[in-house]
Amino acid sequence: MRIVSMFQVDQIKEAAEKDLLTFIKLVAPHLMLGAIHEELIQWWHRQEAKQNQLVLLPRGHMKSKLIAYRTAWWITKHPETTILYVSATADLAEKQLYAIKQIIDSPIYRRYWSEMINPEEGKRERWAVAEIAVDHPKRKEEGVRDATVKAVGLTSNTTGFHADIVVLDDIVVPGNAYSEEGREKVSSAYSQLASIENPG
Repeated sequence: MRIVSMFQVDQIKEAAEKDLLTFIKLVAPHLMLGAIHEELIQWWHRQEAKQNQLVLLPRGHMKSKLIAYRTAWWITKHPETTILYVSATADLAEKQLYAIKQIIDSPIYRRYWSEMINPEEGKRERWAVAEIAVDHPKRKEEGVRDATVKAVGLTSNTTGFHADIVVLDDIVVPGNAYSEEGREKVSSAYSQLASIENPG
């Protein structure tokens, strides 16, 4: 068994917090990343990156999985953040939140960021199917009342939620893509989401 000093732990944490690819390789050493995945990760974080980014890759290219890791990484760097995770249906969004929870609750993750969540699930601030709030002290210091991540369907009521980040994942699906009414609902819901995003 390899023993890692506290200094090494701090160095590893710092490197992972600076770079998404390093973070993913640390917390998911089993995950096989191809060139396309590494290119996507670099593209997300290029210097000239825009705030709004659209990823179009064929089915089965781990878009949602990588977005889950990207979301967990953002939470790690900014535990006071509030994220609205939107998918076409609440069920889809909740499955994604489950993936994010699995990352944050993994033994590897907790080894490096033990302050993020209480080891006992019943003692966590909020750890539900549709929303979580991490236990990091920075949330209390800043008086954050909204969930760290709230998972909703595209047409869900989000009034009152204040999001630093809105993640849109699989919002256009066969059920809303092939009719004018479905496309109008997507467009209307997308427009509404701008009103809940925090300025800045």
